[in-house]
Amino acid sequence: MMHSYRSRGFTLIELLVVIAIIAILAAILFPVFAQARESARKTQCLSNTRQIGTAVMMYIQDYDETFFVQPWPGGCAETGYFTNNPNQPRQHWATMLYPYIKNGGIFDCPSYSGTTFIAAYALWECGRGQNSPRIVPFVEYGLNEVIFGNAGANGVPIPTPLAKLQEAASIGIIADNTYIYSWRVCMVGPADSQNFRKYWPEGRNGWEFYQGRPRHQGGMNFVYADGHAKWARAADSPGNRPDYEKGYYPVLMSDGRFPNQAACENSPD
Repeated sequence: MMHSYRSRGFTLIELLVVIAIIAILAAILFPVFAQARESARKTQCLSNTRQIGTAVMMYIQDYDETFFVQPWPGGCAETGYFTNNPNQPRQHWATMLYPYIKNGGIFDCPSYSGTTFIAAYALWECGRGQNSPRIVPFVEYGLNEVIFGNAGANGVPIPTPLAKLQEAASIGIIADNTYIYSWRVCMVGPADSQNFRKYWPEGRNGWEFYQGRPRHQGGMNFVYADGHAKWARAADSPGNRPDYEKGYYPVLMSDGRFPNQAACENSPD
């Protein structure tokens, strides 16, 4: 006897159920994939900052255990900034570290693709014009202005010796940022429950360009004064703060201990 078979297709309800399951799985997995990609970028950025920290240590070994100086605004007039101080350094800090790294990509954070602000420091050979080849194409990390920004009373920059820092392993000197400098938040915080200290800020409500928007899973990567690098997450600053210091990282900017907020804010170190 011959038997005939007829294949049975999916009903509309069954197709809708399959589509719904696929949509649910996608909604669950896509954020996981995005987090995995950001974790990879965070790791790459941390590798960048570790190499920058190593370069800083190599630099100061060549310069009598002394950090470079980068007081505002810098001295390369072709950048278009007001530069009338002949004592100002001309080259950007990244170009000073470049000979120790030999890879300009190290200064490019993989999680950032916006505009960077370098003030009057040159990423090219100062004097040849902004259209000349750049030594370092992009710099998406910023400096601790307390350590590197001392212009001196007479306008002659004063470099900071490493030996002056008593808490080098706790002081962040370079971090994710789009501007060459960073401000500070004066407060009683996790490093000291008795004194006001200067902490790295998290800018908010438009001040992220200056203070650094958290790039990596709610935090930023920091290079410390002893050369190591580490990720940290920001918290809300206590009290009523301006937008450029509403958040802070548990990362110090100086050794200074102060009896009150005013003394902390008015101290150059």
